[in-house]
Amino acid sequence: MTLDRTQGPFQINGQSFTFIEHVQSIDRQPHDPDSDETVEWWELRDAAGTPVYHQQLGVSLQNGSFGETESVGARPLKTKLGQGILVEGSSLPSDPEYSGWFQVFGLFNGKLVPFGAPMSTDGEFLGEEEESFQPSAMFRGQQPQTVTRDVLNFRVWTGNFSIIYPVLIDWIQARVRPAWTCYRMTAKGMVATCTYKVQADASRTTNDLTFVRMYAEPEEGFPVTHVVIKPDSKIEFLEAQLAVDWSAYKDNISIGAGNEADVWLHVRIDGQEGWIHTQEDFQAIGLPQSG
Repeated sequence: MTLDRTQGPFQINGQSFTFIEHVQSIDRQPHDPDSDETVEWWELRDAAGTPVYHQQLGVSLQNGSFGETESVGARPLKTKLGQGILVEGSSLPSDPEYSGWFQVFGLFNGKLVPFGAPMSTDGEFLGEEEESFQPSAMFRGQQPQTVTRDVLNFRVWTGNFSIIYPVLIDWIQARVRPAWTCYRMTAKGMVATCTYKVQADASRTTNDLTFVRMYAEPEEGFPVTHVVIKPDSKIEFLEAQLAVDWSAYKDNISIGAGNEADVWLHVRIDGQEGWIHTQEDFQAIGLPQSG
């Protein structure tokens, strides 16, 4: 059995678009929550009903059931600087950390276009946000103006904790891209690495005294302080520094943390701040490696 489901219309700068998903269902009622169904294809249509974007999905049968099921949906994407449509989908079965894929659509030269391939990561999509920052002054005495940008935030797993990774929505060039491109001079030369907000759920399994090797800066060559961790120590997670892989292909954009050896965590332990980065030190503060 097949049926079409419709969402919208979505209004973008005076134009109207509708989202259509073509669903296949096996032997059960289409609206039964226990039915075995999958999306065969989906598309976006203009006000005249003409498809402006079409995506075909694979359908496979195994022993009378779908080998893999796909679900797809759409919603308006309205931010301070622009408006478009966010299409999101997911597959079953999938990895527990996989939260699906997300694709941005908007107008470019009056036509609805994708701003890139579907994005996915081992983590959760946190939604859109307005990001503001103040660039460094180019000339002495010049007061830089605050820059406002629209971003999509993703929670990205590093192996020990999560970071908040912002993706810039570039409404002018009609594309999505990393919100930050950062370089840091190290003893080994220039390294591509950025600083990100942290989300960590620490759980210490022992009440014994232990310690961490705390660096003044996120680099091996800097002085090291051995900081004791007591059972009642107050541990705060301030930020993380690492390289995040943005792998863009024709059919997908994959976002993931780089080599865990390059992951640095800025912490405050009983008021003393510094950087740690070994698995032994992550374990000591209650962030063992997993996933």
